[in-house]
Amino acid sequence: MALKIAKSITKKPKPKAFFVISRYQEDPSWIDEYTDNYIIYNKGSPLDKAFNVKVMPNTGGNQYDIAHFIHENYDNLPEIIAFVQGEPWDHCNKDKFNNIIYNEFFTSLESYEHVDISPSSWMRLTEDGEFMELNNSWYIGPHNATHNQTCAYSSFNHFMNTIFINYNGPMYIKFAPGSQYIIEKKQALQYPKSFWNNLMSILPKNHMTEAHIIERAMWHIFNGTYKIKSVQ
Repeated sequence: MALKIAKSITKKPKPKAFFVISRYQEDPSWIDEYTDNYIIYNKGSPLDKAFNVKVMPNTGGNQYDIAHFIHENYDNLPEIIAFVQGEPWDHCNKDKFNNIIYNEFFTSLESYEHVDISPSSWMRLTEDGEFMELNNSWYIGPHNATHNQTCAYSSFNHFMNTIFINYNGPMYIKFAPGSQYIIEKKQALQYPKSFWNNLMSILPKNHMTEAHIIERAMWHIFNGTYKIKSVQ
């Protein structure tokens, strides 16, 4: 009699990070592939009750959501947090995402290794292949015009000098487009709770140009590059 040999099934481990997902109209069912340890900040149409959802006003982009999550959970943050958009692969292709989402240290969730870095380009890559952009605040004027609004800051440097003491105005800004990052809890706690509240206060509406500025500041914020001014 032939013996039936049971095949062992090895389950793929789950990322350690707690996922904070900023969602508008995207289908978030992809999260089931990765974890059940998450919250969806939902700013759009209602989602099925099977999802773990926090209903939020459609305010300030996912930069507002990042600041809100840290502020509201400041005394009880997860050890590792992944801040992602409702469709994470717009800024980080899925193959790379699947490789780096298991990281337990600060990681930019991005894939821009093949951008044009010719001498005439406003884009550059770090030695590790991470995205940088010429610090010329090119987006402020067009975004203001598109949405018929003004911005509280005339430039990225203006914003940074308002928030930080020792900002040095680099030629290129390192950041992850879309503000998708894995961070450690200690990186959120290196600035006081009031700092995160202040960031939220800068983003009271949707489609604000200020959100694009804070998007470009977030890498330096999480890395504690600069010392904040005492009044926050």
